[in-house]
Parts: sequence; structure tokens; C-alpha cells
Amino acid sequence: MGLRFIAMNRPTIGITIDTSESKTSYESPMAYAAAVEKAGGLPLLLPYKADLSLIPQYVDLIAGMLFTGGHDLDARGWGEENHPRIVPVDPAREKFERALMAEVEKRRTPTLGICFGSQLMNVTRGGTMIQFLPEHDRENALEHRRVEKGVETRHPVLLESEASVAKLLGKKEVFANSSHKQSVGKIGRGLRIIAKSPDGIIEGVEDPTMPLWLGLQWHPERLVGEPDHERFFALLVEKAAKN
Repeated sequence: MGLRFIAMNRPTIGITIDTSESKTSYESPMAYAAAVEKAGGLPLLLPYKADLSLIPQYVDLIAGMLFTGGHDLDARGWGEENHPRIVPVDPAREKFERALMAEVEKRRTPTLGICFGSQLMNVTRGGTMIQFLPEHDRENALEHRRVEKGVETRHPVLLESEASVAKLLGKKEVFANSSHKQSVGKIGRGLRIIAKSPDGIIEGVEDPTMPLWLGLQWHPERLVGEPDHERFFALLVEKAAKN
């Protein structure tokens, strides 16, 4: 569907960012901001190497929040040792985003989490992660990692019929891209599973008591041009416009 606002009325959507390989500059794939803009929002990138006391002022500026993809969370946060195959996210980013997520949750700010962002939604609610899917025993296991450079793995995602995503799209299955080696393990408090891959891996979570608290394991920002995946950004902007 896709809302269109005149520029002055666009709701501002905060977007988390990552660090460059050199660790000396910030980095943000353009697809996130482009997807928000196309959906009618005004994207605002939030630097994470900031004093945590500034977070309430950052959140004052936004009407919706997008937590983006990235490397792996520190497993010690849920009581495990880190798997040798993980690639740790910048600890400063994890610390900032945990605090930022707590603030937007407290304010009930409409929020969409993608990949790392969805995983953060789970662990901040006391959930856990499967740290390395290739070693996770399950029937008819699919490859969830991006195994060829420049070519994303695609597979079906099965939607729970009562979940907001199924109602939003009017269907029970979408064909999604996949580039992750971890996934949600134990579900966090107040969350429900809304989507799974055919091999049982959790692909989406939500808190149905919030205006929007939706986490997707796949990357819809890379699928702009496909209406099913554009709808998630339109939903975020819709909810933010009412915030």
C-alpha cells in the first residue's frame, strides 16, 4: 500500500548504524534509509558512539525506530560462552542499542527490527540465541547463510495465521532472503513467534500489546521493489505517523 506524505509531514524514523571495517568511521547500507524514504518516512541515522545520557534526546526526535542488521551479540548476555564462529558486534554498538531499545520500548515507539535488530529484541526480553545454525540439529535443514558472494539465499517463510504479518500481507507464506548464521532460541518474555522457515527456524517475533514491536530475521530492505517486503516499512511509517 505505501503511504506518501508531503516532506514536512513525514514521520522521522531513527535508524541504527554500524562501524566500518577500519573501525574509524560509521557505516550504513543505503537500502535501509531508501526503504524508509520510499515508504513515506524521513530517515535519521543515529550514531552509537554517543553518551548514553543523550538517548532520551535522540528518541525525542523520532516517531518510529528501525534497528538494523549487523554482526553477532555477545552470548554472555544470556549466560553462554561465545561460539568460536561468531563475529562480535562492536561492544559499544551493543551497549548503545540495548539502552536505546529500552527507551523506545518504554515510550511504546513503533519499532521494526531486522536481522541483528530482531535478535536484540529477543535477548533484551530475556531470550536466547542459537549461535551457529550449521551445528543445530533439525530435520530437513536449510542453508540460512549467504554462501555465494553477491547472491542471497532465498527460502519460504511460513507465517502464523494470527500474527500481524500474515494479516498485513493477506497470506500465509512469503519468499524471503536469508543471510544469517544465528537465530532466536528461547523466546523472550512478552513476544510471540510470527514466522518460521520450513526447517523450524524462527524468522519473526512480535509483541502484540505494542503499537508495533516487530522483528524479522530476513532483510526486506534488500527486497524493495517486491510489494510483500515493502509493506513492512509502510507499516512502520503508518504507525509512526500516529505516534
